[in-house]
Amino acid sequence: MTLPLATVSRMREPPVQKKDTLTRRALLGGGLKIAGGVALAGSLGSLAEIASGGRVAGAATRYPISFQLGWLTNTEFAGSYIAQQDGYYDKQGLDVTILSGEGVDVEGIVGAGKALVGDSNADTCSAAVAQGADLKIIGAKYQKNPFCIISSAKKPIKTPQELVGKRVGVNAYNFTGWSTFLAVNGIDKSKVDTVNEGYTAGPEALTEGRVDAWMGFVTNEPTVLELSGFPVFTFLLAEYGYEVYADIYETTATAISEHKEELVAFMRAEREGWLADLEDPAAGLAVTMARYGKKLGLSSKQQKLENSAQLALVRTGYTAKAGLFAMDPEDIAKNVKTLRVANSKKIGNYYTQPDLFDDSILKAL
Repeated sequence: MTLPLATVSRMREPPVQKKDTLTRRALLGGGLKIAGGVALAGSLGSLAEIASGGRVAGAATRYPISFQLGWLTNTEFAGSYIAQQDGYYDKQGLDVTILSGEGVDVEGIVGAGKALVGDSNADTCSAAVAQGADLKIIGAKYQKNPFCIISSAKKPIKTPQELVGKRVGVNAYNFTGWSTFLAVNGIDKSKVDTVNEGYTAGPEALTEGRVDAWMGFVTNEPTVLELSGFPVFTFLLAEYGYEVYADIYETTATAISEHKEELVAFMRAEREGWLADLEDPAAGLAVTMARYGKKLGLSSKQQKLENSAQLALVRTGYTAKAGLFAMDPEDIAKNVKTLRVANSKKIGNYYTQPDLFDDSILKAL
């Protein structure tokens, strides 16, 4: 069985090398290809001049800032589109430009001042800081990492230990996460037949029987497979020790010091936008499809399922009490522990001090 369109899972971690990749989370038409790579960029401009410096002419109380997304403009960022469309940014005195993340270096862009805030993942941000980047994580949209193991509902693989002796399809740019997951669970990588699916392969390998399981994103590939008539079973890597925040909000330590007011206003508006999407996911779907559906060839059915699936990662027991994007100290400790395992096994090079996470902006809301 072959899916009509390929869909690929892609975490924003430093890839082995730069290649073109298909989208990992949106069901797109026409085989859209995206350039990968997140090497730190050189100086691209002044944060004060570009990201939030100065008032807009004729709009004395609105400050221009840019928000750099880490992926395509699909429902993954529905709450941000609502914040823009429904005037939540305006209400906070901001003129926000949302920048699509098609193959961009978020850490380099934010670090160089081309955007005040960026969307990324904790491991990617940590790796950049380990290389000298002046970055801080100021909030976490996805409280649980969306990475999951997908298998056929007819032959479900329900735990990490059941992967031993199985063939697992993994995209090349996800090997760091995959290797860390195995290490966290004490599984010798030689005990699992890892199939390198390269940079453009989708989950067809699972539907065609070439692999027993697929490493993907719970918000995307399961819905694509289910819509194609292939029932699946999934479990989150986060349920088995792989604790890495995803879709985090990152900025620089300098910006926290010099542009705290704008950051607080931005995060307040983001929280309002995502609360609106949580209360009415149809609204998030509608604005996404109206803005980007035709341009990207998005499937309304798949995007509806994706938006609904991600909300379980956004609203948790902790954020219901502490507010959206809040970072539980216990979860921060788990993030640090996961990254330290990767360092100890020489899987990656991460900055693993708790001060990577800065909750001063959320506390000021």
